[in-house]
Amino acid sequence: MSPQTTELPWYVAHTKPRQEAVALDNLLRQGFEAYLPMFKIFKKPRRGTAANGESDLTGTEPMFPRYLFLRPSRPTQSLSSVRSTIGVSRLVMFGNQPATIRQALIDDIHEAEDLRGQADLSGISPYQPGTAVRLQDPAFSGVQALVQSVSADRVTLLLEILGRPQTVRVDFTQIAPL
Repeated sequence: MSPQTTELPWYVAHTKPRQEAVALDNLLRQGFEAYLPMFKIFKKPRRGTAANGESDLTGTEPMFPRYLFLRPSRPTQSLSSVRSTIGVSRLVMFGNQPATIRQALIDDIHEAEDLRGQADLSGISPYQPGTAVRLQDPAFSGVQALVQSVSADRVTLLLEILGRPQTVRVDFTQIAPL
């Protein structure tokens, strides 16, 4: 990246549904500098599958679904090819001018992406201690409980059974947020 390139603005491309990675690859092939911020997320395991650790419960998805950032790699590179790039729907415009983003904002997005990427399961799980959930197990269908703790494979719940508080460990598939 030359000093001239860092002075060029970033532009915003609107992609076709679930085509962010395709658009990114094709823009990179055309010589654009392109950035697709990814966000670490909690993936609830499917029924009948057991999580084998934290990596099975986390994944990534675009931070801004259907959007990515790009800029020319040289001052003379035209943006006209972006419109016909596979995976790209259009360049985001304000009137007849392409929307631009400052480098400082891109740097802030990189920082947020890095922080989220370093978060452990307890930092991204929707099941935080104190969160109210509903059991989906047929024996306890509809019973409400509070999350006491979260591990890579199970959630410990606090619920009241016969008027007494009890702790129960269940799979993520057996609960749903209220």
